[in-house]
This record gives sequence, C-alpha cells and structure tokens, in this order.
Amino acid sequence: MSKVLVIGHSHITALMNGAEVNDAHPGVSFDFLLLRQPEMRVAATDGMSERDHKKLTNRVDGIDKAAVAQRIASAGADVAVLCVNGNEHSGLGLLRSSGIGAAEKVARVRDVVLGRLPEWLDFLLPLLPRRVLFYTSPPPVGADTLEGNFPDERIANFRGLPLEPPATRRRVWEAQCDTVRTLCAQRGIEYVSLPAEVFNPQGLLDRRFWGADPMHGNAAYGRTVLEHLARSIEAPPAAPAQPDTRPAAPRHPYTDLPDTSFWKQSISTRAPGEVDPVLEPPFRIGRKDRVATAGSCFAQHISKRLRGAGFRYMVAEPGPADAAAGEQRGFYDFSARYGNIYTARQLLQLFDRAFGYYRPTERVWARHEGGFCDPFRPRIEPEGFATEAAVEADARQHLAAVRRMFRQLDVFVFTLGLTECWTSRLDGAAYPVAPGVVGGTYDPDQHVFENFSVSDVVADLNRFLQKLRLVNPRARMLLTVSPVPLVATAADRHVLVSTVYSKSVLRVAAEEISQRHEGVCYFPSYEIITGPHAVGGYFEADRRSVTAAGVDHVMRVFMSHMTDAQGTAGKPDGSADGSADGSADGGTAASIDQLEALADAACDEEVLAR
Repeated sequence: MSKVLVIGHSHITALMNGAEVNDAHPGVSFDFLLLRQPEMRVAATDGMSERDHKKLTNRVDGIDKAAVAQRIASAGADVAVLCVNGNEHSGLGLLRSSGIGAAEKVARVRDVVLGRLPEWLDFLLPLLPRRVLFYTSPPPVGADTLEGNFPDERIANFRGLPLEPPATRRRVWEAQCDTVRTLCAQRGIEYVSLPAEVFNPQGLLDRRFWGADPMHGNAAYGRTVLEHLARSIEAPPAAPAQPDTRPAAPRHPYTDLPDTSFWKQSISTRAPGEVDPVLEPPFRIGRKDRVATAGSCFAQHISKRLRGAGFRYMVAEPGPADAAAGEQRGFYDFSARYGNIYTARQLLQLFDRAFGYYRPTERVWARHEGGFCDPFRPRIEPEGFATEAAVEADARQHLAAVRRMFRQLDVFVFTLGLTECWTSRLDGAAYPVAPGVVGGTYDPDQHVFENFSVSDVVADLNRFLQKLRLVNPRARMLLTVSPVPLVATAADRHVLVSTVYSKSVLRVAAEEISQRHEGVCYFPSYEIITGPHAVGGYFEADRRSVTAAGVDHVMRVFMSHMTDAQGTAGKPDGSADGSADGSADGGTAASIDQLEALADAACDEEVLAR
C-alpha cells in the first residue's frame, strides 16, 4: 500500500472532506497535513486577530518549522502531494481592477507565485519522500455574479464589486499553473493536472464542484481529485527525461519578444473585449492635470469619461445649466464652444485666430433660414445669430476662452477625424463643413475642396505643437484617430475608399508626430474599434455608429493605461461645474467597467447625410 501525505493550505480541505467517503483505491492511503492548523503556526503576537494569525501560514516564516518537520516524519509516507498556497489567481483574476489589464494581471500572478512558492519547495523537499507530486488549485468559477451563488457571509468583502470576464479569470489561472509547472520541473516534482471532469466547456470550474466561496471546491471536487491522484500514484512515475543533446535552436530577433508582439497570443486567442493593444505610454493623465479635449465626434466620449471620473477636465467656455439646451447651442463635450474640429488645419487656424496671428476674410455667413452664423462653428446657434455684429462679438468671447484654455492646460487630447476639407481660395481658411450646407454660399471661384496628405497633416500638427509650446511649455498632447467612417465624400470615388484613405493618412501622421515629439502620445481607439478581433461587432446596424460596447472597450483601456485612475472610472454622464481655473474637479466615481448609458456624441458632419 502506498501511504500518501497531502500537504498544503486551504485547498486540501476539499480533499479531506472527500476522503471521508473515498474507498475506491484500497492500495492508496491518504493522510493530510493542513498547514493552517493552529499547532502549525508560530505564536500569535499580542492583539493579533485569528484571521491574521491564520494568514501567517501563507509564508514559510509564519509556520512552526519544527512542528511541520515532526508531523511529516511521523506520517511515514511513501509519496507526498503538495498544494501550497494557490489562491494567487483568485486574488488577481476574480475582481476587476482599474489600471490593471489582463496582461498585467498575468505578469503579476507569475511574480507572486515566483515570490512565494520557491521558498516553500526549498523548505519542504528535504523533509519529503523521494516521490513528490504537486496538484494545483481549482480553476476559477464561471459565475456572472457572486450574490445568490455563495453564502452572503462568504462574499461579504466582494459584495457589489464587478467581476473580471470568465476569459480573464481563466487566463490568470493558466498563467499561475504554467509558473507552478515550470518550478516543479526544475525541482523534479511531478505536476498533476486536474481531471477533465472538474471543468465546464469554458474551462472553468463546473457548477457541481463549487465550494462555499468562489475560491474553493466542495467535497465532490475533493473526491474527484483524490480519485485522479490515486490513479496517478498507482501508475509508475514517469521516467526522467533524457538530456536533449540536440544543438540549441538558433536565436533571432523574435526569440525573446513578449506575447504582445505576436498575433496569435495577443489577438487570435483573446475574446474581443479582452484585446488590449496599449503597452507603456510615455505619460499618464494625473488627477491634478488640467485636461482639454477637441476634435471629431468621438473625442466627446473621452471628455465625458474623464469628467465623470473626477479628473480636472477643463471647461473654458461653460454652457447653460440645462445640458440638453447647451448641446443644442453648441456646448458639446469639449473644453470650449468650437464644435467639431475635424482636421489638423482647422486646429492650427483655431490657435492662430485665438492669438491674433490670423484673421480670416470670411468671418460671417448668412444662413439659409435667416440670421447669421460663424463659418468656423456654423451650428453652435440652432436659430443663428440675429446680426453680423453678434456673430463677431461671440467669436471674440470664444477665442478669448480658447486662448485661456491653451495657456492653462496640462494635457490636450485631440481626435483626428477627416482629411477632406473645404477651404477658401482667398486666404486658405479651413471650414468644418462646406459653404452652402449650413450657411454661406458655395462659389467655386472662391472655395476649393482639399484632401490633405500625410505631409500636410504632419506639417499642420508640427506647427500647432511648436506654437502651443511657445505659450505653454509644459503642454502634453494625446492624439487619437476617430474610428467613425466618413458620412459622405467630395472626392470622385466610393465613400469606403475615401474613408480608408482618410483614416490611413491620419493614423500615419499621428504616428510620425508621436515619434517625433516628446510629450506626445498616440492612443489606439481606432484600432480597438475597427480591428479584425471585433469582427464588425463594434458598429451599429448602419455600419458607422460605434456601439456602447465598443466605446466602453476603448474607454476601459484608456482609463487603465492613460490615466492614474485607481479603482474608479467616470460615468459618461457625470456632470461637473467649471472651477475657478476652468477645470472640472467633481464627478461620480464608479467601477471602471460598470455598464453605463452612453450619450450620443454631437457631430457637425451629420448635416452632410442625405
């Protein structure tokens, strides 16, 4: 008969419970050493709670080594089975954490295991019989919620907290298993994989085997694992691997690259919502940073989320208290009332107009419905301005706010939207919409269609950055490219071809600028929405509007990597009043992945749709 001593922490409790009804293998006798027994711990210090005293046994220094050695010797076992610690993957993989993506959790669980398990193996192995096996902790549960699935008292610390997707839980557990398997191989320990029957089709712990809490198995799980261990022990141990005498594979530039460098590991094997294409950004948005935003429609999602998370979102030109009325009057979710700035040329000219470097010839357009409008923000007043003088007076006030914004901001987030633009032949003025659509009169002798190239966009952004840092040397810039396709094209080709051209130019230009300038970063919102991993699932039925799930994916990655948010993320409808310095400090804190009702982004380009 094989005498087997099972040594470990809480996960062997399920085996102990299962052993009470296990008699299928009379040739194997199981004994158990639960390291968390009071007699196995070092003495408690004054005032130490029972919980903290028990937690001491997670580390070798927290146990009575002499008592453990005596217990192992008295067992007289022929085989030892280890299951030491084991909850590392649950601590990292069960609950969602702001600022920690799946890839970082995988890296962390490996670090935690490597920091704990080797000291246990180094202490225990000299005390154990020649044959030692290691079995891992149960895979994570696949519950969508903990409430109702486990006793209230066992999930009190987790109540109401969001869970990681099952795929992330499984991925973190697999990383823990891989790390343990490697350590066992290095020390001649037989690693025992769990029996197939404990898994559900998704590779998580089958509902039949859930214990009293989300981390442990029940007695049925214990019986199943003991049966599997007994079969493994009755089988002869695997012969030691013969030395590999083949020459080492040649090294090449791809040998030591991380998983993020390979399509299979970072895209093919990931669920759409788990793809995270951001590595280490050159900077993060801090809580004290004044953040201003501008650009195409998609940029408004960033401003809403930052404001809702309590960051210092700048509102240099506050709107009325009634948010709905304010949006109708062009107070979009931008830092000033400039409406959509689709092109880099518009952005450059906005700066030049604000600081008096440029005064366009056409400063007022007559509207078709009566009244007047600003050519550079033609939709800010739904009924138009009553007089030309009113347009110019409002523009002066607006440009003063823009000037203040550029001087005070710490981070400027700009979303590039289009390369197509209508400009003036008189002085090169770039308009957000073509003359004649909202106001003004289209004159082919006076107005011309331009479709900017990469060199055009790079030159405009270069000039903008140079000028911005003359008035604000500390300014940093975060560039994104809108994933929203063109609503219409003025080029003589299909709108799909024009969309691909436009987004390609903007993406390349953003890359050049971010590589060329310090303090400039590119964030891949375009790639997250349009990449093949999403299989088109992030667009609505019109194949143009981005779904709430797509926006949530982008903002989850954005808040995780590009901000120093700790455990919170803003609701997109979070409101905040402008403070004295033009920033918003208020907001509603919530879990970063809480499902939210996403407000539609206001978009000037929509007027081109038929």
